[in-house]
Amino acid sequence: MRLWLVAGVFLMAAGVRAQDAQTFPPEFFDTHPTALDSAHFQRVFENDMVEVIRVHLGPHERTANVALPPHVMTCVSDQHVRLIYQHGKPVERVEKAGYSGWVQRDDYGIENLEDKPAEWILVVPRIVEKS
Repeated sequence: MRLWLVAGVFLMAAGVRAQDAQTFPPEFFDTHPTALDSAHFQRVFENDMVEVIRVHLGPHERTANVALPPHVMTCVSDQHVRLIYQHGKPVERVEKAGYSGWVQRDDYGIENLEDKPAEWILVVPRIVEKS
């Protein structure tokens, strides 16, 4: 009787662990900005064609180092930020509100150098097969 009880407890614990493993996002090695730094990168829209990410940095805040896919960037506010590369010199970027431009894929952290918040939108196109 005790053996069946111990076996039942063991199987229940194993089932709970298996269930937890299946429902525990994000992927451990996921470098997507919304997975690594959800405090600063928020997915606001997604479908088969695009993903839209809102980036918000408070005064002098810094993001985690993230992998940013190729995207169109549109500045919602004026910004003066520093791009911090893992293996390279930091680069400062100054843009006015309303600026839009194409940004290639890259890995870096972003630091807001201003005393006011900086906000911009990333539009990440999905690969669409031509018919």
